[in-house]
Parts: sequence; C-alpha cells; structure tokens
Amino acid sequence: MSLINEIIEFVKSIISNVKISWIGMAIITLLLIIFLIVKWILGKYKKGKSTIKENFKEFWNDLRNLKGWQKVIFGVGGVIFCVFVFGVCYQIKKPNPYQEIAILNNQDEVIYPIGVDILNERKVGDFTFFTYNMTEMIGNDVITYPALFKWKEGKLAERISEGACPHFEVVKNSVIYLNSTLVDSSHGQLYVARPDGMNERVMEEELYDFSVDDEYIYFTYCFDTVGVGLEGHALHRMDLNGDNIITVAYELSSPSLQGSHYNVSIEDGWAIYSNYKIQIGNRADGLEKVVLLDSTDEDWIYYTSNMLIKAKPDGTEQVVLDGVDDFWYQIDKIEGGWIYYQKGNDKYKIDINGNNKVKIE
Repeated sequence: MSLINEIIEFVKSIISNVKISWIGMAIITLLLIIFLIVKWILGKYKKGKSTIKENFKEFWNDLRNLKGWQKVIFGVGGVIFCVFVFGVCYQIKKPNPYQEIAILNNQDEVIYPIGVDILNERKVGDFTFFTYNMTEMIGNDVITYPALFKWKEGKLAERISEGACPHFEVVKNSVIYLNSTLVDSSHGQLYVARPDGMNERVMEEELYDFSVDDEYIYFTYCFDTVGVGLEGHALHRMDLNGDNIITVAYELSSPSLQGSHYNVSIEDGWAIYSNYKIQIGNRADGLEKVVLLDSTDEDWIYYTSNMLIKAKPDGTEQVVLDGVDDFWYQIDKIEGGWIYYQKGNDKYKIDINGNNKVKIE
C-alpha cells in the first residue's frame, strides 16, 4: 500500500503543476513511472555485471526466456498498471463543471454568465461575490433586478440576497449588502456577514442606499417609510458593526445647491453631491461647512438645513437667518431681496439679511 500511495502522490504532484489534459498527463506520468521502475530494477539486477547496459541485456534476455504463462501474467499486470495510472490521472484532473462561475436561474437551470453580465465582482479569500441581473414575473410585469451571489471555485454559486441587491461592499473581511424590494430596489435591510456566510445579521432596516469607508457606514432611509421630516431626508452614520447611529448631515434646500442624499459619495471627511460638498464629522447641528463646487459671481449662497442660512460659497462664513426647526425647512424661491421658505407647516418670507420676517397666510 505504501508504494501505491507514493505513486498517487507522485502523480498528483506532477498533475497539479502542469497545465495539460488528463490523457496527456497520464501518458507522461506512465512513461516516467516506467522509467523509474526499470531504472530501479536495473540498479538491483546484477549478475556479476558492473554496468546498467550489461544489466539491461541480462534483464531483456530473462524477459524473452519467460514461460508463456509468465508472459501472460506480466502483460496483464502491465495493462492493469496502465489502467490504474490513467484512472488516477482522470480522478485528479477530470473537468469540473464549475471551474467558472455558474448559477441557478429562477427556473432552476444552471447557467454560465458571460463576463459583462457579472457585475461588481469582488474577491474575498476563496470566495467571489458578484451581482447578476435576474428576471422575474410579478403580477403581469417582468421585473429585472440585481441579486447578490457568492461563488467558490468548483461549486455552484450560492444566491445570498433573497430580494434585490442594488449595493454591496467588502470591508475588513466582512460583506455588507442591501436586501431590497424587487420592484424599485428600495426599502432595504442592511446585512453584514463573514465571507463564508457565518454570523449574518441585520444591522438596520428601511434603507435606500449606503456607502462605506474604513471606519463607518453612511446611509439614507427611505423617507416615504421613515417620514418626510428632517431625519427622513438626512445622511446618517453607524459604526461598521452597526452601533452608534447618528445624523451627520441634513439635506439642504437651495436654488444654488444641487443634489440629495440619495446620490452622495463620501471622501476624506466630506459628503460630496452634484455641485457642493458638506464637511461631516460628529453629530449634525445644521452648521456643517458647505462648499459650492461650481464657480459663481455671487457673494452669498442661501440654503436650509435644520435652519435658514446664508454662507460664503467657499464655506468660510455662515450667518443664521432663522433658527432651528425639528421637522421641515425648504426654500421656495429668492426674489426681490426676499427669501420665501417653509418652516414646519408654515410659510414665511424674510429679507436676505435675516430681517423683517413675515408669516405668509
């Protein structure tokens, strides 16, 4: 048995390091093994001779002088040995149906997605995470949505998200992803899990989207569920483990500032929108530094956070024109030196210097 095990290990070592078909590998391996066996025999096959060449002549003569039944046994043994080597090579080198990414579609059919259909591919240890657009009938409508999959070479890819997965990230050996509604890919549950799927849990619910850095997860709620107030439209932050949820920036309303928390990126302590950025750090108080990214000839920009503010476009100076409201702030227009805006459920106008505040009935 020890000789057989040595032969198997020898074959494995060759096959694992050479890119060749199993048949070609079996032939090469068989020739090498035969060579090693013959060399070993000739080294031991000494009948008073001193060289391998002389030993080979003696060995060959002995083979020719074998009796008929001995030749049959020798031939059958050789055939069995060859079949054994070919069988070992096939088992080690046989084609695996899942050497490339393969998934089950909604009809339980195995499909092999082409590269352009494998979206947002991320490698984590032995696992590859990716999204793939699935198609499903909901009522009379055909819905296409991204689903999250996990694949390990040699295995069929495993679907991770029960619903749609519009966004996932890999951070510090953890996979963080949204499991959202199919129709509009919103109202998501934020999951975190190890790459192998262990310790999976929900960190927060009713999310629209999120982004991450090395320390935090930044996210927005679906405001139609959470509510239309300041919190529903704000940018929030949590630790990577889901703890310490705080609001870091309120959504701004302004004729000059474009963008929303539903399309934001985080970079070097700034929340970056279409044409402006907000400096974020601790819990928001509404006076976070705001910088206009577009060039302008205006001396001031006007906006609301949880208060009405005018500020220099480069964020160097801020002036509060009207104080804090916990529910709602929105600028309707700026016209004739007046700012028309909503605060809570009421409408007001105030001049651009913060004077002469008037409630509009």
